[in-house]
Amino acid sequence: MLGIVMAGGKSSRYGREKLLETIHGKRVIDIVVGNMSMSIVKRFFVAVSWNAPRTLEYCKRYNSIITPGISYPDDVKFLLEKFSRPLLVVNGDSVFVDTETINLFVSRYHGRSMTALVNSSGEKVYIGLNIAVPGDEQDEVVEFENHILSLNINTPEDLRRAETIAYKW
Repeated sequence: MLGIVMAGGKSSRYGREKLLETIHGKRVIDIVVGNMSMSIVKRFFVAVSWNAPRTLEYCKRYNSIITPGISYPDDVKFLLEKFSRPLLVVNGDSVFVDTETINLFVSRYHGRSMTALVNSSGEKVYIGLNIAVPGDEQDEVVEFENHILSLNINTPEDLRRAETIAYKW
């Protein structure tokens, strides 16, 4: 299975390129790439776009691929067409989707598209971790119990919360 770290978004809710922000001295994108690199997925790309030119430049240090950047679903579709194989997809701002979570999720894979979520007070919250399979658009749901997994960085407030949690974690 090929891994993809999605890093080509517009960061419109954040106001600037959030993946270059830091949590305890580490860039958000480096945290997620580090988690992916230590997982059982041995080959992965960082998917970037022209929506985030500084992130695109920064991610040249990684094995990266440029996507059209039209939308998240369109970029995943582009990647599925390009690679024609199952893809483990992790959002570049999902800093708490750690190596253990990635490995557990991949271990549950049995040929179908999958999406991971947590149940928070009866509400299903996606955590930014998926397996996309070409031609399979019906995701099986894998539910995790750790609510911290659902915190991704969409706003400066989210970054502050992530820093607080990371300090305690």
